[in-house]
Amino acid sequence: MGLLPFDVKGSRPAAPEPVSVTHISQLIVKALADGLPGSMVVRGEISNLTIRNGHWFFSLRDSESAIDAVMWASQARMNQHRAEDGESVLVTGRVGHWTKGGRTRFEARKVEPDGKGDLHAAFLRLCGELRELGWFDESHKKKLPSWPMRVGVITSAQGAALTDVIATARKRFPCTSILVMDVRVQGEAAAGEVQRAIQQLDAAADRLGLDAIIVTRGGGSAEDLNAFNDRGVAEAAFAAATPVVAAIGHESDTTIIELVADCRASTPTQAVTLLLPDQDDVLERIQSFAHRLEHAVQRTLSHRVQVLKSLPPRLSRASEVNLRQASQRIESLALRLNAARPDRMLTRRHQQLEGIAGRLKMAVDRDLENRPSPVLFSQRLAHAMESQLQRRVHHVSGLGRALAAIDPLAVLSRGYSITTDASGRTIRTASVKPGETITTRVASGLIDSRVEGTREQ
Repeated sequence: MGLLPFDVKGSRPAAPEPVSVTHISQLIVKALADGLPGSMVVRGEISNLTIRNGHWFFSLRDSESAIDAVMWASQARMNQHRAEDGESVLVTGRVGHWTKGGRTRFEARKVEPDGKGDLHAAFLRLCGELRELGWFDESHKKKLPSWPMRVGVITSAQGAALTDVIATARKRFPCTSILVMDVRVQGEAAAGEVQRAIQQLDAAADRLGLDAIIVTRGGGSAEDLNAFNDRGVAEAAFAAATPVVAAIGHESDTTIIELVADCRASTPTQAVTLLLPDQDDVLERIQSFAHRLEHAVQRTLSHRVQVLKSLPPRLSRASEVNLRQASQRIESLALRLNAARPDRMLTRRHQQLEGIAGRLKMAVDRDLENRPSPVLFSQRLAHAMESQLQRRVHHVSGLGRALAAIDPLAVLSRGYSITTDASGRTIRTASVKPGETITTRVASGLIDSRVEGTREQ
C-alpha cells in the first residue's frame, strides 16, 4: 500500500480540477507558440509524399528522427519546387498543433532543394542513364544458387550489418561459410573500395569457391549511402559473373547497386534469407527424398526377387524342351546315318535280289508246268534269266560305284587326307599355332607332325 502525499500541515492536498480535452489542446498550442519561433527552416529528407486535393502530406526525416509535415494547397501552388520522395530539402514553416485531430506536425510554407539535394538529382540522372542501357532489366539478372556453400560479404567489419549476416547465416544454413571483405561503406573512398572488392571477389570466385556475393550496410542518410550510387560500383555489380545480392540501408532506401544487382533485399538479414536455404526445410526435403528412395529400392528389390524366383522353373522347362529337341534331332540323325551305312545298303540290295530270284524261279516253275515243249521253254527261260541278271548286275555295279564314291576311305585312297588337332577336332582352316601337334590320316595310316608355321590362301 503506497503512501499518500500530505502538505506541511499534515492535511491531504486538494485534488486538481479536471479539465477538458479542448483545454489541453489549447495549452499545447500555446506552449508551441511561446516555446518555438514562429518561423523555422528545417533540413531533412522527404519520404512518403502524398498529394490529396492539392495538399502535400509527407514526412521529414534524418538518420535518427522523423516528423509529420504538411503544405496546404494554397502554399503548394505558389511553391516553385516540386518535391520528390527521397529528396533532401530545406523546409520553411512552423510547428503547429491541429486541435481537432490531435496531431502535431510541421506546417510548411516553402520547400526548396537543399545543397545536398544535388545527390538526389545525380541519383535520378544515373538511374535514367542506366535504365536506358538496360542494366535494370530482369533479363540480365542471374539466378541465385540453390545451395551456396560459400558466400562473400562486402561490408564494414565493424558494422552491425555484418553481425546480422553472420547470425542469420548460422541460424538458417550453418553449412555455408562466410568470407568477409572489409571495406569502408561511406565517405569519399568508400565507392572505390566497394567497386574493387566486387571485382576482386568475382575474379577469384572459382579459386575461392564463392557461389554468391552480398554487398550490404546499415541505414544512414542519403549522403551516407551515396557510395552505393556510384557508377563504378554499379558497373562492377552488373559485370560480375557471380550472382550479387545488395541490401543497402533501410527498407525505404533505394540505391543504384540495388537496382543493378541480381537480387535486392531490404535488410542484411533478408539478404541472407533470400540467398540461403532454411536448414529445417532442407532436412525435411532430404528425409522426403530418402523415404522415396527407400520405397523405390524396396519396390525394385521385390520385383527382382519375384523375377529370380520364377527363373528356376522357367529355366527347367526351357532345358527340358531343349534336351527333348536335341534328343529328337540326334535320333533322327542316327537313323539317317544307319540307313546310309554301306553294309546295310548292300544287305538291302542282296535281299532285293534274292526276292527277285525267288519270284523268277516261281515264274519259271509256272512256265514249265504250262509249256508243252521243254526245249523251247528252256531256251526262252535261259534268255530271260540272262537278260534279267544282266540288268540286275549293271544296277548293282552302279550302286557299288556310288557307294565307293562316298566311302571316306576311297576318298583317302585318291590322295586326300584328314587332319585333326590334339583334341581330335578336324582342322578346316589355318587356325593352328606353331608348335602344336597335329595328326594327318591317309589311306594307309596316320601321320603325327608339329606345326612350324601357317599360311592363308
